[in-house]
Amino acid sequence: MARLPYVEKDAAAPDQEKILAQVTQKSGKIANIWKLWAHSPLTLETFMPFYKTLMVKTSLDGKLRELAYVKTSLINDCAYCAGSHKAVGIKVGVTEQQLKELDQFESSSAFSPVEKLVLRYAEELTKKVKTSDELMKELRKHLTETQIVELTVTIGIANLTNRFNVSVATDPD
Repeated sequence: MARLPYVEKDAAAPDQEKILAQVTQKSGKIANIWKLWAHSPLTLETFMPFYKTLMVKTSLDGKLRELAYVKTSLINDCAYCAGSHKAVGIKVGVTEQQLKELDQFESSSAFSPVEKLVLRYAEELTKKVKTSDELMKELRKHLTETQIVELTVTIGIANLTNRFNVSVATDPD
């Protein structure tokens, strides 16, 4: 059970109602993370364009992005983010086998060498903050500087949303 009350549209203050309208899915559903984050409409309103850009309009391959997001979420024990990003991952080409073998990705044949590098980077960045020079050197062989920045920001955002959801105990949607 969430540690804060959800902001529901019918009981929202005007500024909360405005941001909830912006995050309402086509189905009319509002994800629980946004109902909680709506307690601070200004920060949610500021965050959303950045998040949408990162999730849709970057040069980083969506499959690599989602593998990194899910791996980060699993490391942080954020079932909420892992679940929602597994679903997105499937849509962009992540396989069920890959999702099952994320914990043993290094020895799994389900991942390409680049996917393993991305997963290693997500793991190292999440656990240690500073990544090794060797790992960065290997990433630079396969990804552009732009893609490395986008991957780094993706992992950072995953860590942010993981900490938000774990701390306030966001219920699954």
